[in-house]
Amino acid sequence: MKNTKGQMHVLEVLLVGVLFTSAVNVAVNILPTSDADNSEQSDLYFSGMEILEILDNWEPSNSDISAKHNGSTLSWWLATNNDSAIKEYLDAGLSSSISYRLEATYGSQNEVIVDREIPDGEVSTSFRLVWSDNELWDLSLHLWYGYREA
Repeated sequence: MKNTKGQMHVLEVLLVGVLFTSAVNVAVNILPTSDADNSEQSDLYFSGMEILEILDNWEPSNSDISAKHNGSTLSWWLATNNDSAIKEYLDAGLSSSISYRLEATYGSQNEVIVDREIPDGEVSTSFRLVWSDNELWDLSLHLWYGYREA
């Protein structure tokens, strides 16, 4: 009769290893991550990205204005300092439960296009680069859930 205790021990070790790695794999795939509750912040971020993209891709109906401003209403409004139109567009396009602040950096200047006080809580920031008036504008749209002041 042969001694099979060594072979059985090797099989037991392999079985325990397979069970352990399977348990770890299940835990990694099923258990929530630490940022699983940040879906609201992700929604804000993507809403901001989307509304800036739509405004940037919205072509002005006047062909001369469109040609001068690269087919972008956002570029046109930035070049003509039409902050009230930008504010009106964002107010209409974002849910009334979302407040925001829009800032721009271009050349060596910083400008606040829509000035609202940023709260202490969670704020999501969306970005958009726009070529306007022969300068690259870096837009930062800060969004948060809360009362939108006038």
